[in-house]
Amino acid sequence: MKGYLQDMDASSDQPVVVIPDEAMNNDDFLAGAKPYLSDNKKITKFDVVLDVNPYSTEAMQLVEKIRDKTNDAKNHTIFADSHPKLAGISSTNNDLQNVSDEDYTRTAILMLIGIFIILVILLRSLVMPIYLIGSLLLTYFTSMAVGEFIFVNLAGQDGLTWAVPFFAFVMLIALGIDYSIFLMGRFNEHTGEGTLKEVLLSAMRNMGTVIISAAFILGGTFAAMLPSGVLSILQIATVVLTGLFLYAIVILPLFLPLMVRMFGEANWWPFGRKKKSEEN
Repeated sequence: MKGYLQDMDASSDQPVVVIPDEAMNNDDFLAGAKPYLSDNKKITKFDVVLDVNPYSTEAMQLVEKIRDKTNDAKNHTIFADSHPKLAGISSTNNDLQNVSDEDYTRTAILMLIGIFIILVILLRSLVMPIYLIGSLLLTYFTSMAVGEFIFVNLAGQDGLTWAVPFFAFVMLIALGIDYSIFLMGRFNEHTGEGTLKEVLLSAMRNMGTVIISAAFILGGTFAAMLPSGVLSILQIATVVLTGLFLYAIVILPLFLPLMVRMFGEANWWPFGRKKKSEEN
């Protein structure tokens, strides 16, 4: 042992243990090292055992710390040009989270731009599309907050899984914009037939039942996912259900009429309100 210790390179700022040739030719040593060394002896593996749940958010955050520490430790050593790689369930989930975040941002931007352009063409307005999209975002973030309250504060989970923000956003925005078009399309279609209040009340009477019925039917479909027992599916279903009923029962009957009354004739800026003569 004394001879092995003398083989340590104490002159380096970060001492390096040099394995003696005797050890490399020892069958017992090689048998013990085999799970941690590649066949050409150029790649080694280190096992890091976490003291937290490997599926938890905390474990995913530790992956980034381990990666940073590894890269810092190899600087100014003979391993400076090496390429450390991390594996395991925590690392895999962290990679999925990073990919999901990138996809989420790109998808959200493209969806919102596309929806805005379609609404401008459909409603002949730059104002209505803005508060319609705002209502969708308000519903989404409120639903996410409710989902986090249920699963983190009440159920004691570490957080919502990486899949929830992406899939909940796509579903809620797609479904919410359908309901918005049902209501505002009917409102815009008959806007020249009376005052704003009269036309809005008429649109809500005609389309309210359709929207609420659609929300309940679709809600039943997502409710069927709740007994699955899979945490991601359970969380997605909860967030989407919350968003559906929030939009159908609160946002559409209260928030959108408030916006229409508040903006008045400016709802159709810059194209102008459609007159009755235009419809004929």
